Amino acid sequence: VFLRALGLKTDADILRAFYKLTTISLKENKLYWGVNDSLVGMKLSHAIFNKAGEQVVPQGRKITNSVYREIQKHKIDQVEVATNDVEGAFVAADVIDMETGEVLVEANHELTATVIGRLTDSGIQSLDIFFPDRDDAGNVISATLKKDSVKSQNDALLEIYRKLRPGDPPTLDTATQLFQGMFFDPRK
Repeated sequence: VFLRALGLKTDADILRAFYKLTTISLKENKLYWGVNDSLVGMKLSHAIFNKAGEQVVPQGRKITNSVYREIQKHKIDQVEVATNDVEGAFVAADVIDMETGEVLVEANHELTATVIGRLTDSGIQSLDIFFPDRDDAGNVISATLKKDSVKSQNDALLEIYRKLRPGDPPTLDTATQLFQGMFFDPRK
């Protein structure tokens, strides 16, 4: 509620603020992981090849910091991954089918083989994911967002006002003044 009151409007905004995101590309029924340091610690199901077709990392080898530097040295920007490599990942933002306008997967929803199949069938080309269990923030933010019924800044301000002043009838103006006074008034 507090983060929404600060102006982070959507679940995606909050997730981007707290979690390290990884971009997954979907091409020809295959998943490709955008190379970043989130690869460190993973054991990938596919070997990694450079642009010349030479094997840089064999299949099943754990990505350590030195292996990651080797991948960077070869200027590899994406590596192929299997569905099981993204187990435990959650979608960072709503994935929308641009042709129909349908929300295929909501933000903060776990990425499963079924979801990946639906995204591939819909022609989605990429999405951002995060791993709450691997991230420093843990799964607390993700779990809290799932339980949070407040979805707008105004509702969040009114909810905070109700908690702080239970006897007073909340209005948006008084709730905003209280919040601004408590957290953004330099005199306090």
